[in-house]
Amino acid sequence: MDLAFYNVDNGYAEAICRGLRASFLRPEKYEALKASSSLADFKTVLEETDYGSLFISENPTLPVSVIRQKLKKKLADEFTYLAGQTVQPLYRFLQLMQSRYMIDNVVNIIEGIKNKVDIDILIANTDPLGYFPEIKSLRLLEADDYSSLYSSVLIDTPVGPYFMKFLEDVLEALNENITIHDIQSLFKDIKPEFIRTSLKKMWLEDFYTFCENELDDNSKQVMLDLLKFEADCKTIQVIYNSIGNKELSSAASRSSTRKHLCPSLGHLYPDCERELTNVTSLEGLREAVKYFSQYRDMLRDVPDPQRRDEFNVDAKSLDDIMYEEESKMYSLAFDLQNQSGIFYAYLKLKEQEIRNIVWLAEMVSRKLPKTSKAWSKIIIPFARY
Repeated sequence: MDLAFYNVDNGYAEAICRGLRASFLRPEKYEALKASSSLADFKTVLEETDYGSLFISENPTLPVSVIRQKLKKKLADEFTYLAGQTVQPLYRFLQLMQSRYMIDNVVNIIEGIKNKVDIDILIANTDPLGYFPEIKSLRLLEADDYSSLYSSVLIDTPVGPYFMKFLEDVLEALNENITIHDIQSLFKDIKPEFIRTSLKKMWLEDFYTFCENELDDNSKQVMLDLLKFEADCKTIQVIYNSIGNKELSSAASRSSTRKHLCPSLGHLYPDCERELTNVTSLEGLREAVKYFSQYRDMLRDVPDPQRRDEFNVDAKSLDDIMYEEESKMYSLAFDLQNQSGIFYAYLKLKEQEIRNIVWLAEMVSRKLPKTSKAWSKIIIPFARY
């Protein structure tokens, strides 16, 4: 019965999304992009793909940054059109998906203002998927005045509740005799990346709760599996990046910071929480996840974060390996009919395709030798594993 009702409400939007699968670049197009000797040749190859209309009237030597922004704008336009064909609760589901990009935009602008980057440049470089009208008002605020940022700009936006919760969590640790100057000084010391990770953790937990309570059974099964995996990857990433970091690897930081940044969901939570909290080395991280074959395999060949000076740019990083595993799971989500997981999978796979194109464009612009292993560091969506 769920399948019948799902098709009545969401069948048209799902059909469009499945049709958009044909727009993904095929392996032979990637080979043609790799064979390009200049960005002009690179653009010519793209003109023969679904991205062709974006570059026909553009300068042949288009900068890589402009290529990236045009690809993201096209994805945002497609996503907006898809959302316009939906009803509740799918429409709310798609809105929540966009909140993650809104968080990135706000934090990137805060970081840029701290570094005295022109606000017009920052707004021009925001991710179109995370655009909201109030973002232009950020030009009127100080980068470290987070309380005004919330009350004046973000309060009525989808990311407002996450920012409010972040402010409450930060202030909770302070005593009652603090002054406004104390609060502002504290916020000046908070790193934008800490804000980003904290807000995205809250978003992921909120999105998981929505999927668990509001989606139909088929969509719920697909999405909860995808989000549990994503949460586990975030947890592994936080712990991996903290290994060897003096500020984050102390006993106090392991207990507080990791708990604050690691999502309270996933296959690893809560059974492995204690072991993961106490991890101080890569071997310890491998030991903590040894009963999960997928994560054990992911960590098998990653470089030791305590030997960062030995990292090889051509070698696969933890991020690269996670992108590979995610691509497999998102590709498989398209095999199941009448479920909302394909919208999430489509967006994530398109993001991967954009990363691929931008990476290859960077390689072409730098005239990197074709024998370099860096050319192979792309992950093709829907490739058969």
